[in-house]
Amino acid sequence: MTPTPDSSAPHIFLSCGEASGERYGVALVRALRERCPDVILSGLGGEALAEAGVTLVARADELAVMGFTDVAAALPSLLKARNLVRRCAVADDIDLVIPVDFPGFNLDLATHVKAQGKAVYFLVAPQLWAWGGWRIGKLRRAVDRLGTLLPFERAFFETRGVSCDALGHPLMDDYLDRDVQPTMALREARLRDTATPLTLGLLPGSRRQEIANLVPLLAAVITELKLRRPDRSFQGVVSVAPGAEDAWFEPLLALGCTLTHRPLPDLLPDLDMAVVCSGTASLEASLAGVPHALVYRTSPLNYVLARLLVNVESIGLANLISDLAMVREHVQGAALPRPVVDDLEGWLDGTSRRRRFTEHVATLRHRLGPPGFWARTADSILGLVTEHIADA
Repeated sequence: MTPTPDSSAPHIFLSCGEASGERYGVALVRALRERCPDVILSGLGGEALAEAGVTLVARADELAVMGFTDVAAALPSLLKARNLVRRCAVADDIDLVIPVDFPGFNLDLATHVKAQGKAVYFLVAPQLWAWGGWRIGKLRRAVDRLGTLLPFERAFFETRGVSCDALGHPLMDDYLDRDVQPTMALREARLRDTATPLTLGLLPGSRRQEIANLVPLLAAVITELKLRRPDRSFQGVVSVAPGAEDAWFEPLLALGCTLTHRPLPDLLPDLDMAVVCSGTASLEASLAGVPHALVYRTSPLNYVLARLLVNVESIGLANLISDLAMVREHVQGAALPRPVVDDLEGWLDGTSRRRRFTEHVATLRHRLGPPGFWARTADSILGLVTEHIADA
């Protein structure tokens, strides 16, 4: 149910369709309330967004699918949720709609609500620079402002007629104030000392489909690593993202791995190496200075379709942003236990490789810009709300 509006307070509708978007949504809610304590917030999200004070009209876990074939299987529930969110987002009292990431769902939502006269601030630009560039016209018509995160995105979108705010990256609020150098120095000492037990982070993503695809690989990797390196002691720690269930990781538990629900900014400093699913988590691991192997697997059909559409050579965000080969990418048929373990051993034995990685981390952090992302974003959003109300 949509909250009863206070005529003097803006009503903002947020659409956060997956775990990473909800994490951003919660941070945005806090920043908005600091500037406008009476702001009314409703939308699509999960438990964390509800706890932050957003009245939910639909649950995000109903939409947590990825890939062409997975979307097709979930189409009935997706359509039902889409229609419900559409109706609520165009209610008379809504002043602004903020789709957060999740472009497959949110670009459709933005198109619908903009056609109904609502202002739209799309936060986290769809990766049209990587694939789906033909959708740029749809995006241009669907948004009033686009909040970009990556340093090359503003030029890409503005040259194609999309009004942008270059906001920097939200992860810098989590990592810039943390002095990574002492942590990296301690990690380096542990990696050099053959008597020190090492903690291997296993970060298989947040969506059920990607977790199902990666858990068997991660189980094989940790088994192979322990067989190859009896001289070292390894403890596998599995990062369980919000919304994931512990039971999905049973094969890893059977190998003696432990599960943790700690937020990544708290967990990553304790890891010595990691195997990370492609996505934001790999960028976080790089910002935290954790040597890692990047892995990605999907269904064969999804992969064939993606290869036809994607026009970037690298899928790792840290590699793309830094324009450096910070980490090796093991994708689909190349995501096999032996190459991944070879990669981990390269980190374990390669002092010069780790030293180059440390230099690359500094480059990456510089390119992502200063902290203060959520303050800048909240100011931009409330400015658009004011403009929209004045024009109404």
